[in-house]
Amino acid sequence: MYLFARQAVVRGLDSGKWSVDIGAVAAAGLGVDVGVWTNVLSPGVGTTTWTTMWSDLSALEKGFAALLSDAKYLALVAEGPQFINGAIDDTLYEIVYEGSGGGGEAKYASTVTAVCAPGNFARGMLGGIEIAQKAEQATGVSTGFLAGQTGPYGGVTWLSGYESIEAFEAAQHKLAADTGFVEFIDGVTTAYVADPNLTQSTLYMRMN
Repeated sequence: MYLFARQAVVRGLDSGKWSVDIGAVAAAGLGVDVGVWTNVLSPGVGTTTWTTMWSDLSALEKGFAALLSDAKYLALVAEGPQFINGAIDDTLYEIVYEGSGGGGEAKYASTVTAVCAPGNFARGMLGGIEIAQKAEQATGVSTGFLAGQTGPYGGVTWLSGYESIEAFEAAQHKLAADTGFVEFIDGVTTAYVADPNLTQSTLYMRMN
């Protein structure tokens, strides 16, 4: 299973409506749910992320090829330059561990990103799954573990969904209070590159 994410920094009073509208038209053309997310309380203010889930890359390829003949979608794409500030970035993730379940109706989502250190790829991947499972045990919140297929080589992401900002806050308090989780993190962090530009936490709010 794959998660495809397209990101852009948008601007203007009508940029939110445009972001949701193009997501809805894309969903109709692709035949899959398109999540539209914006960064909140995090770096990258104004960043919008469109996400889709795919069983395999062939399905993704066919879906996006079909969009190229969708007049409604192309019309909204043509409006993009007035809303998008800078480049558009695509990232493909393979879902290594999908989590314990739930989070399908999440209003908020959080990610933690890292990059496996040289010589620690296997340790980083296995440790990443265990981190996700221990986070689930501590918080009761389903946490997935994803491996980047594009982007920084060895890039990994932990992904959790929350029904409200209060649920996100409660989960953070539970993690901080779980000394076993903190000790495990301290022991496994050498598997990842020690660079704050690569290891970051981001909170997203769903717009659609």
